[in-house]
Amino acid sequence: MRMIPPLLLVPAVASAIGLPILDAPSPPDLGSSLQRFAGQFASETAAVLTSVNAAVADIARVAYVTCLLVGILLYYTHLGKRLGKDLIFGGVALIILTEWVVPAVTALGR
Repeated sequence: MRMIPPLLLVPAVASAIGLPILDAPSPPDLGSSLQRFAGQFASETAAVLTSVNAAVADIARVAYVTCLLVGILLYYTHLGKRLGKDLIFGGVALIILTEWVVPAVTALGR
């Protein structure tokens, strides 16, 4: 006597007792799931990096304005002529980096 595999018995028994056989959708493909996840991750990461870039630019603007104001105050009041000159130089360097170099490098990366 030949045995019927148990997997073939389940639909036969289910239909015999009146249970409807559900056509379940096939599980999603692993490759397409990974591609969808990678696409979502990339788009959300780009949004986060854009907001971080804007926040860093705002902080740098506050820093160079502060450096310039304190440097000018120290230099022209003769309280710390050398420190004032260094702060003015640092403020100008921050302006150049923040307003020209970082946007140019960011534009090249896109």
